[in-house]
Amino acid sequence: MRTILVVDDELSILESFRMILKEDYRVLTAIDGLKALEILRNECVNLVILDIMLPGMSGLEVLSEIRKINNDVEVIMVTAIKAVKTAIEAMKLGASDYIIKPFDVEEIKLVIDKTLRSGELAHEVAYLRSELNKNFEFNNIVGQSPAMRQIFDTIIRVAKGDSPVLITGESGTGKELIARAIHLQSPRKNKPFVAVSCPNLPDNLLESELFGHEKGSFTNATDKKIGRFELANGGTVFLDEISEMSLSNQAKLLRVLQEYEFVRVGGTKTISIDVRLIASTNINLKTAITKGTFREDLYYRINVVPLDVPALRNRREDIPFLVKHYFQKYKEELYSKTKKIQPTVMKLFENYYWPGNIRELKNVLERILTLYGDSDTILEEHLPVEIKSGDNHHTSYNSNGLLELLDAGSLDEIVSRTEREVIEKALQKADGIQTRAAQILKTTRRILRYKMDKLGLS
Repeated sequence: MRTILVVDDELSILESFRMILKEDYRVLTAIDGLKALEILRNECVNLVILDIMLPGMSGLEVLSEIRKINNDVEVIMVTAIKAVKTAIEAMKLGASDYIIKPFDVEEIKLVIDKTLRSGELAHEVAYLRSELNKNFEFNNIVGQSPAMRQIFDTIIRVAKGDSPVLITGESGTGKELIARAIHLQSPRKNKPFVAVSCPNLPDNLLESELFGHEKGSFTNATDKKIGRFELANGGTVFLDEISEMSLSNQAKLLRVLQEYEFVRVGGTKTISIDVRLIASTNINLKTAITKGTFREDLYYRINVVPLDVPALRNRREDIPFLVKHYFQKYKEELYSKTKKIQPTVMKLFENYYWPGNIRELKNVLERILTLYGDSDTILEEHLPVEIKSGDNHHTSYNSNGLLELLDAGSLDEIVSRTEREVIEKALQKADGIQTRAAQILKTTRRILRYKMDKLGLS
């Protein structure tokens, strides 16, 4: 139910509005500007009905302060016939409409309904424009490989429902872009898409960031904060690298996903939400469960629809399309004079291992066009040394590489990482044919298939 705040110094007027609106709206009242502003700081209000002639702070002064607190709330001014000019001035300051005393009940209802509808439409238009400006569209996921065509098909199928989606894949493979594509193809596309980077938020602040907090709930909580889940109501929440969340916050998240309601930190009021959850991770969550760093019940809650994004080295046929796409993008953004890419450069791009995946490819092209944007052609000499040298080994097994491996994690992680790389290299050499790859590895196809399933290789 939407909330309307009525501000008037006459108690009879406040009671009249309350009786007229109580069946369709939650009605709050205030007898002066200071009380109204206090309510606005602590309540979610959709519309303010504000008398121009108030004691102390005038209606125009209150309107100005309202705009500082919440620029999105709609405001209807109430005025006598002799103050219509002041009401028109109020509209120039951001009021949506005005009502003249004495007012008609049906007129009030009509003006309120029109104002709320217009405000909601304006918010939707602003949201759509912001999404378009972010340039996150389904067609901007570049790729023509079988693996990517399968992902496109999955996005279309998954987008129709509301089931949680878990997107897995290495860092830099474009997991957030896919999450946004799911949202923009879904019935929720006109509502917010709110992304949260779990690794970038301190654990003690994550709960407040997700679910909000009340003023004074902890040190430095000087104002009420609306959390990301509340902001995304009606839309989609994307939790990037959910594996970085602590067990304590995982438990709180699980409860919210079970009940779709929560209480802000330091609050007492239960807030109900309607959101779709999409999460991502670059690690094997089953391994994390075994280690005790990820909750098994949360895993099954978020892993309703799994979607694995292949590493760039496993879809090399997409590399030329990605290079051309980002070459054109950065060429325009950086006003580069570069017109083409040397064929041998493209070959080096295709053969490189790309440990950083698409993120690394984008960074390389941006760097080249920043440093050598006046050149007519991207040449081999413009490339980073690791690409020029044909370094296609993600991990070197000499003494230095062994030290890097030992720093990479536990024995299980090192073994899994090494097995993954060896199998990927064999599949690459065998052109993706598993029987041939098994022969290269001197094993059976059944064992190879078992290892691939265990490592999450498609």
